[in-house]
Amino acid sequence: MFKSIVPLFIALLALVGCNDASTPKEGDKYKVVAEAADAAPVVEVFSLACGHCRSMETMLPEIKKIAGVEIDKVHVTFNQSAQVAAYIFYTAAIQTNGAPEPALMEALFAYVQDTSDTVTITEEERKSQLTGIFKTYNLASPYELTEDQHKQIYQKLSEAEQLVSSAEIASVPAFLVQGKYLVESSAHESIEDMANTISYLSKLESK
Repeated sequence: MFKSIVPLFIALLALVGCNDASTPKEGDKYKVVAEAADAAPVVEVFSLACGHCRSMETMLPEIKKIAGVEIDKVHVTFNQSAQVAAYIFYTAAIQTNGAPEPALMEALFAYVQDTSDTVTITEEERKSQLTGIFKTYNLASPYELTEDQHKQIYQKLSEAEQLVSSAEIASVPAFLVQGKYLVESSAHESIEDMANTISYLSKLESK
């Protein structure tokens, strides 16, 4: 009698484990996109013009550490201003193996967000300011790129537009995992909560 109960007990334990409340639920913490995108395992979709993205940037190291993943970045191209900001980001990205250092990212966020509504700054001054930022990090500015570098950026813009369209991303910041799982940022209460969902989705086998 006792021996026959043991397998049942073990099975019940496994069932409880599979239904752990900490397991992210589809439709709550994430959704499956209709058309899977060709993307890196984990991607943050963002914009230099987005204040929430600027805040998220400071949290990324901790999210990556807790989730145990690397996070690539894709800049949205929703409209003309977003395309300009994307061009600035990808100018830095193609010269830093896709990973501009945190101080440079903050400088680019500040440039896009803090000068966009400043009518007292002339176009020439704005150009000089942006060139100065890139010079500080020994990088060419968008005004100093070679023809080949411009082509690289146009390719990045095209890939970003395709990814955003496939995943039907309408707001940022957003995290796309395995090209098909879109994390619902607003459904998470902490960095740990977000990292848990990203980690869980990154380990899911493709259906």
